[in-house]
Amino acid sequence: MIKVYGSVLSRAAMVMVTLETLGLEYELVDIGTRSEASQSDDYRALNPTGKVPTLVDGDFTLFETQAILYYLVRKYGEGQLWANTPEGEADILRWSLYISNQLEAPALDLLLQVKYSAANPDQQVVNKANAELLRFFPVLEQQLTGKEYLCGEKSIADIHGAMVLSWAKLSGFDFTPFPAIHDWIRRILSSEENKRVAAKVKR
Repeated sequence: MIKVYGSVLSRAAMVMVTLETLGLEYELVDIGTRSEASQSDDYRALNPTGKVPTLVDGDFTLFETQAILYYLVRKYGEGQLWANTPEGEADILRWSLYISNQLEAPALDLLLQVKYSAANPDQQVVNKANAELLRFFPVLEQQLTGKEYLCGEKSIADIHGAMVLSWAKLSGFDFTPFPAIHDWIRRILSSEENKRVAAKVKR
């Protein structure tokens, strides 16, 4: 059985949602981000970075979230969450990379500052993150206007992208100027697959 190392409250959730969407069975090995378990020799033998997630599928071990998503849809997807032309594949990769390269870091910075700074965020970091999001969100807003998904059909770009940008939503970023992005995040996060993964959070 496929094993996913990580936690629901980490990037491993994106992997789990993809597995749920593809109807694949998997085992979650619950390891928190920056936890003692993630720094153990046994785990670092699987993932030398000491980060999560890591996927183990038989004899194949893989880390880096987007590489894992790509592997799952190419090996098991049978067309789901992917495209059937080089142009369609490039479009999915384009928007995945756009979100990774332009938006993921500021969204994470906001989350860390607003949610995990003991009510004393570094305002300079917050201001910079907000400025970066305001700079690059208009392109994404234009792409999503009038669409349910980034590339026509639902793809791994939607799962990864919406979950990344939900960090900004959790941090209180004002999405009023970006209604298409806001609706897209809400639509992806309210899917049955996301709900099943969210239900795995330990209380």
